[in-house]
Amino acid sequence: MIDKVTDKATDKDKNKETRKEINRDLFMAFIPCLFLFIMNLFFVTINTPHKLWIHMEISTGGRLIELFFMYLICLIFLGIFKKGKTTITVIGIIIIIFSVINQLKVCFMDEPVVISDVLYLNNTGEIFNIIEGELWNQVKSVLLPLFIETVLFALLIIKGRKIYQNIEIKSIKSRILLIIIPICIFTLLFSPIQFVNKIMLDKVYQVGKRVDYNGLDTIYEYYTHYGIIGGMYGQILENRIQQPKDYNEDIVNAELSNAKENTEKRFGTPNIIVVFSESFWDIDQLDEIEFNTEITHNFNKLKEEGLFFNMITPSYGGISSNVEYEFLTGSNLMYFNHGFVPYMQLYRNDTYYDRISVIRDLRNNNYRTKIVSGSSPLLFNCYKVYEYMQVDEVEYLTDVAVENKKGQYVSDEYVTDKIIKEFEEKPKGEKLFYMTLTMQAHMPFPKDKYDKYDVYITKSDLPEEINDTITSYAQGIYDADKQLGRLYEYIQTIDEPTIIIFYGDHLPYLYNGDDDAAEMLKFFNTDDQLLNTYRKYNTQSLILANYDIGKEEETKYIGPDLLSSYVLNNMDIEISDYYKWLYNNRKEIGTANYLITVDSEGNLYSTLKLNEKQQEIYNLRRNIEYKLFVK
Repeated sequence: MIDKVTDKATDKDKNKETRKEINRDLFMAFIPCLFLFIMNLFFVTINTPHKLWIHMEISTGGRLIELFFMYLICLIFLGIFKKGKTTITVIGIIIIIFSVINQLKVCFMDEPVVISDVLYLNNTGEIFNIIEGELWNQVKSVLLPLFIETVLFALLIIKGRKIYQNIEIKSIKSRILLIIIPICIFTLLFSPIQFVNKIMLDKVYQVGKRVDYNGLDTIYEYYTHYGIIGGMYGQILENRIQQPKDYNEDIVNAELSNAKENTEKRFGTPNIIVVFSESFWDIDQLDEIEFNTEITHNFNKLKEEGLFFNMITPSYGGISSNVEYEFLTGSNLMYFNHGFVPYMQLYRNDTYYDRISVIRDLRNNNYRTKIVSGSSPLLFNCYKVYEYMQVDEVEYLTDVAVENKKGQYVSDEYVTDKIIKEFEEKPKGEKLFYMTLTMQAHMPFPKDKYDKYDVYITKSDLPEEINDTITSYAQGIYDADKQLGRLYEYIQTIDEPTIIIFYGDHLPYLYNGDDDAAEMLKFFNTDDQLLNTYRKYNTQSLILANYDIGKEEETKYIGPDLLSSYVLNNMDIEISDYYKWLYNNRKEIGTANYLITVDSEGNLYSTLKLNEKQQEIYNLRRNIEYKLFVK
């Protein structure tokens, strides 16, 4: 009897000790939550002067989900490491590293970390090669706040080790539960379960209650609203492409089958040269800065010779693959969430073999297709995308000799040499689509990027350091423009009909340390916010030929998504119904991204505030693109 009473007392003591152990665990996330607070505080503090709205509303739901995630992470690490002081040390170090990486990405890409960035892990070498020239300058601009943040984290780690030194999970069963239960919860929340996702989007992120995206136009603002971790989770949910609510496949099929063919086929069946010119933008538009010479002389002169269009591109300062995606497919990024990269997030399985693209339509009309890229095959998953599109030949110019480089990358002159050589050796009568992706004018733009400069600034009120950055950029554009003139002169010597499609993918980041030229230029900072947005995303394109292709009177605004379909519809070939549909509806939405829309006459609209006819076309196209590129 005494033994039984003793056993009961012992069990009671054990249960009491277990409850104490569990109660201690409940407070495990206290200091990690302070880590989160400091990380978010510094993110806002560092970026507010240039990127964020100081008085932006903070989402309670987003911050709660952020704290909940941190609590679950703490339990998992506690289960793994057993001791509280070890757990707090590891979590603290991880958050320090993440915070630094996040801010460095802001410096170089003008965008914080998103979950899909894990797809870039096999591109780290290429990315480092791009940023290494400006690495120290960018780090210097945020060195002090990151140092202060790191010191605070270190102090919290030291304090946390003392607070949690007595926490130790001795029971194997308890440790296993601490790991398994949070993982099950994470699996439930992160899996593409429509019911769960809908609850989170409706209740926490309140997607249905957003009248417009004021304050959430960028990932900066999204993270400021929901918190960095809460924002990253929200981006995952919103990036999942759901079937549109009004989707009706019969209507989509009817729209496509009824698309009328263009009867005025002015281009015939020419060879096609596409020059995807890195960061090319007509800098001569700036009245505030004067150079010793016209930077884009050939480009502006050739506007009179060929067809000139204004474009709105899907990105600013980077993510060239999104512009390339629009050109090669006709799809528009405005139907995807901010930060979405189709090359990396759509083209991940074999269902994308031979999906609709410009490459497929040209190949079906007996064109040979070739792409020559100045970047590596791994960047943006390009090598796999080209394989899915079934490009006949792809060449990467990443290992060219030093004499064929200018600055850090392959020179535009060498790229033009490659084009000319290809056409000199091309079998007569063969139809060729040749697309080249240049790199010379890629960021960064340090003063010593080039050994010799042909251009220099003669008038500017900007600081000397910013003038150096602009001059470095302008030299790259000057060289690209020079090669455009050379290429145009060359095709005049070819006895086969040949056209050049030349366009810039996006405007450049003109940073020097933490100073941004775009914020200092009146050109981008007028009293008209819609105009400012237009100018930030506006690049231009030219279609040139060695024969008469006529003039374009109806349309002066065509985006990269419509540029290729414009060419296809004016060629004497069989093309997909989708490209016919795009051509027929190009006037209402001539060029657009998720922020701004321009009709064929140049009128500006917020993409979230279209007129009735535009909204109808927008919805139809969204449904068509869902069928062709997502479903």
